[in-house]
Amino acid sequence: MKKLRDLLRELRRKVTIVFIHHGRIKPIKFNFSVLFLLVVFAGWTGMTLWAGFISGKHIDYLAVKADNKIMKVRMLFFADQIKKSTEMLAQVKQNDDHIRSLLAMDSKRIIIENGLGSGGPTPVESSALSMLLSGKIDGIDYQEISRQTFELLEEYKASMKSYSEVINHISKQREMFRYTPSIWPCKGIISSSYGIRFHPIFRTRFFHPAIDIANKKNTPILATADGVVAFSGWLRGYGNVITIEHGKKYRTVYAHLAKSLVKKGEFVTKGQEIAKMGNTGRSTGPHVHYELHLNKRPINPMKYLGSYLD
Repeated sequence: MKKLRDLLRELRRKVTIVFIHHGRIKPIKFNFSVLFLLVVFAGWTGMTLWAGFISGKHIDYLAVKADNKIMKVRMLFFADQIKKSTEMLAQVKQNDDHIRSLLAMDSKRIIIENGLGSGGPTPVESSALSMLLSGKIDGIDYQEISRQTFELLEEYKASMKSYSEVINHISKQREMFRYTPSIWPCKGIISSSYGIRFHPIFRTRFFHPAIDIANKKNTPILATADGVVAFSGWLRGYGNVITIEHGKKYRTVYAHLAKSLVKKGEFVTKGQEIAKMGNTGRSTGPHVHYELHLNKRPINPMKYLGSYLD
């Protein structure tokens, strides 16, 4: 009890606080008990701690709210991107179906010579910004977005597989077109057809393994397919001759030429001018002797002139 009385006595003691102005104003004195100062200090400390706690909670709430808002905007943007991707995928599938229909119709000229058409997605009617301004941001279904994303990925894989199949097929068709003799070697009229004929010089019947196309001297002679020149020179009876190997299947021969424009080992392309029409070798007038070989055997070139793309 004595200690408590002593403590209370000490707390009732006065403490004088003097504010001294370095001028003409008299010093100002304030008398406070120790107990009063302790109460003020404790109150001030409690209020400071409470204000800090409330402020922290409020700041955390605002931060979480802002993060949620940003997350919703991002998810809305993600949903918008999925919609765009879905439309693009639909366009890809449409192009894929169109390509396959063209291939089924054997429209090789459109696909091989002119190439494939290009397209793009239709405009997206709604955007993330318009939905945000209209207050529909809380209507996002994240599970639905996740499901759509998975389905979109699977659709994309299937479309890419289909696309690869189509591209591979078209590549093979293009290679077949480029290396298959399928155009006329020159302008003119057929003066002698493929098969048994009466020789104009020897007056005997024999097998003619080519067609003769007659025109004026120096008429351009064209390569009828891509290939490598296997021979370019003079052969008895044929005069100036060019032989071209077109891959492993086809070979073409151009004879009675006035002038050769390519050399052995040179790569030529379909439609490239390789010679001038002439009257060299055993010939009765300017023309080109055009032979077509399939697997090293002569065949009728007429079956390939213009018919490959029809």
